[in-house]
Amino acid sequence: METLNDSIWDVVLLNTFIIKKKKFKVYFHRKTLIWEKETRPHSRTSLPVNDIIAVKYLHNSDQSCCCTVDANVESTHQVFTVHFVVQEKQNQWKYKRVELKSTDPRQVTTWVTTLDAMLTELKHRPKHLLMFVNPFGGRKRGLRIYKEVVKPLLDIAGVKVDLTITQRANHARDFLLEDDLTRYDGVVCVGGDGTFSEIMNGLITRTARDNDVDPNNSACDLPKPSLRVGVIPGGSTDTVAYCIHGTTDIQTAVIHIIIGESAGLDVSSVHNQTTLLCYYASVISYGYLGDIVRDSDNFRWMGPKRYDFSGMKKFLANQGYEVEIKLAVNSSKTEEDSKCLKDCKRCASQKDLTADESIQEWKIIQGKFLMVNGANLRCACPRSPNGISPYTHMGDGCLDVVLVKHTSILNNLRLLLTLSSRLKSVYDLPFVDVHRTTQFSVRAMSREARDVSVWNCDGEVLVDTSICIRAHCQLLQIFFRGVEPCLEEENPRCFCFV
Repeated sequence: METLNDSIWDVVLLNTFIIKKKKFKVYFHRKTLIWEKETRPHSRTSLPVNDIIAVKYLHNSDQSCCCTVDANVESTHQVFTVHFVVQEKQNQWKYKRVELKSTDPRQVTTWVTTLDAMLTELKHRPKHLLMFVNPFGGRKRGLRIYKEVVKPLLDIAGVKVDLTITQRANHARDFLLEDDLTRYDGVVCVGGDGTFSEIMNGLITRTARDNDVDPNNSACDLPKPSLRVGVIPGGSTDTVAYCIHGTTDIQTAVIHIIIGESAGLDVSSVHNQTTLLCYYASVISYGYLGDIVRDSDNFRWMGPKRYDFSGMKKFLANQGYEVEIKLAVNSSKTEEDSKCLKDCKRCASQKDLTADESIQEWKIIQGKFLMVNGANLRCACPRSPNGISPYTHMGDGCLDVVLVKHTSILNNLRLLLTLSSRLKSVYDLPFVDVHRTTQFSVRAMSREARDVSVWNCDGEVLVDTSICIRAHCQLLQIFFRGVEPCLEEENPRCFCFV
């Protein structure tokens, strides 16, 4: 939390209030609100101010009895409500409220005025958001999520929202390229990985254009967008939301946005020989996952189940692809078995960055692979708790190249079972190699169409067979409170993770 006005935080409040018909001693000191029950059995609740989202008067049914337009007349409110959040298991945050009653309206006014002034000093909290809702993604529940969960919480927190309901592919991206964004504190989407990719690509492209940077130059240093980005899960797999929040719980994602804490997210650019193709935040994959997303497009009528169906088909086909990978050798001494969690030291220090790219060593790998992955995040989801690369970090300026060799259907089954497990990872498999790098290129070695796959980039198809991928350290600021270590529950296994 940022440095605040010390004179405000020097205030000490102490009074007795009625909470649920019981007397409680309530006091505020050192940025913490505490209420203690005065009778047995004793109980004590401690609430950091950063977990409070609003403090409001509780009005009488006839507001004219407690509210006045005359500044010289004191308020007669006897009850006020503290709206706050608490952390529960599995990285989930939940909204709570407590009502405090006093027979002295002056006490109530003092508490509301003081606490509200303190919340106003939390400058990192968003006041005005641009919101995109995808009504077609996942199970087509984006609008219901917004109306039933997102909007009520943002209204309580006093966050103004300009809402756009997307009607077509790249609607959000095109909007961000042309609209005036100066009045917003952040851009948020209710949708899946594809919707997040749209707003990410729109913001980065817009910022590059505004700063006269040519994004088609793969060696350029991209300027960082000033707006923070939030993602509220509403898609099929919600990989980005799961990796950022540690859960696909909708209320948790909204709370992360309201609280306003943020962190840098690495973004990777994808170029062919001459042109920028896109930016991605989670994973780009050639081979098996590329085949799945290309084939599943023929079965959109099946909804999310199309991925399982196409995954089974491609699993049985067991198609391998001859490719050449050229990657920059990473000289980092950082341990490769550390997960990216709250207050991650590796991301904070950016230890994996190479200062001078001109002196990097390059490694060339040729072979036949089931799939080639460039993981920007660990690419986890409820069905794959550890993801494709469990030790990929969110903001260290690196990505993991995960190479799955083409072997047998039995080994492919081992791979899928490993991805579905919370106890194992791909590092345990002898036919999987992982290389940490800042950039790499991939070229298909076959010219026969049947021996060439496509790229699955955040769920979208790229047909270029020769591309270059480069990580940009913490290019995007995202709303983020941090992920705590926990044991995820087992979920049904599937044949794809897209």
